Amino acid sequence: MAGAVHVENEHSPRLPRGFERGRAARRRRDTAAALALVSPSVLLIGVFGIFPLFFTAYVSLFNWRLAGGRFLALGNYAELLGPGVLPLVGVVLSVGAIVAGALLVRHGADPSARSRRWTGLAVLAAGAASFVLVLPRLAAQGDSEVFDSFRVTVWYALLTVPVQLVAGLALALALTRKVRGRQLFRVVYLLPYVAPTVATAAIFQLLFSLRPDSSANQVLALLGIHPLQWLQEPGGIVPLLFGGGAGAGAVAPAGGVAPGVVASYWAQWASGPSLALVSIIFYSWWVFVGYYALIYINGLMAIPRQLYEAAEVDGAGPARRFLSITLPLLSPTTYFLTLLGVIGTFKAFTQLYVLRSPAAAAGTDTISVEVFFTFFRKARLGYAAAISLVLFLIVLGLTLLQQRTLERGVTYGE
Repeated sequence: MAGAVHVENEHSPRLPRGFERGRAARRRRDTAAALALVSPSVLLIGVFGIFPLFFTAYVSLFNWRLAGGRFLALGNYAELLGPGVLPLVGVVLSVGAIVAGALLVRHGADPSARSRRWTGLAVLAAGAASFVLVLPRLAAQGDSEVFDSFRVTVWYALLTVPVQLVAGLALALALTRKVRGRQLFRVVYLLPYVAPTVATAAIFQLLFSLRPDSSANQVLALLGIHPLQWLQEPGGIVPLLFGGGAGAGAVAPAGGVAPGVVASYWAQWASGPSLALVSIIFYSWWVFVGYYALIYINGLMAIPRQLYEAAEVDGAGPARRFLSITLPLLSPTTYFLTLLGVIGTFKAFTQLYVLRSPAAAAGTDTISVEVFFTFFRKARLGYAAAISLVLFLIVLGLTLLQQRTLERGVTYGE
């Protein structure tokens, strides 16, 4: 049999040389056509996406003016993050330990991997403790204005994205019911999102004016609460609600970072966002909840009705159907909105700039606003580029972290 196969292969017909040349020519034509089709997209991404990123990194190495400037190497980054390297390395290692511990805990959910879960909890706790101790030292040696804007940005993200997700889902569930005029309600709830930001922000400034006869202060008067300054109040909301000096802390002695600096730094976080930022957060809810609801409505309409009917036949109540069918099959939509919301809040600028008041600037200026003022008002283009690149790395890290932690829980229906 082996010899027969050998003879058959020896005398098997070969393709003509012209046919092989024609096939190679067709392959080259197909390759050229594919490159011609994708080249406009590649060109656009390269010119408006990749090139600006590398040019920003290049500008951040200079004391850049309109046409270049003195080469500073990492001088802008040293001014931003401080001259000491150990605090920065400590923060990076702490964040890495937190991420690694969270992944170990997630992968150790199976009872057979209990040791991995306990290891993950230990690594997570050690990373969190190290982060709490090291971050104040990095903030103490770095640019205080940038670190304050980072705190404002984190508060803005934490208080907008989760609320918009929950409120958007609740509104979507309400608008998918068969009631008269639901299409009109969908349009009404989406109007703040499609309307010009400057116009809606102007309306919001009137509603939350510091005047005693403003709409927000009149509501407080009905509740027996004295008028507030709203968009012009730089103080933290926790001291305003509960009294006390939550934002006060010890002052660091010269020459080092004492435990009082750690307490002072986290006391600023404990004071919460400023009332001015909370007012802007109200505006963000008003604008984006309708958009989130619209996306959730599309996700709800994609869920097969047969699943609910089968669950109802099996005796599942509304709560069980929501937890076992609606939430799992809406997980791709929730994942998309979470990813989009976190990136959007860290890049948010327009509404923050329009509603910004000089009296409460320190409590409402996020990193994007800080970059804008550094670039245009201070004319420090290289330093603004360095802040922008650090912001890009933070957003990229958060995006990758969300992909690693949230994408595993996404359920895609057939």
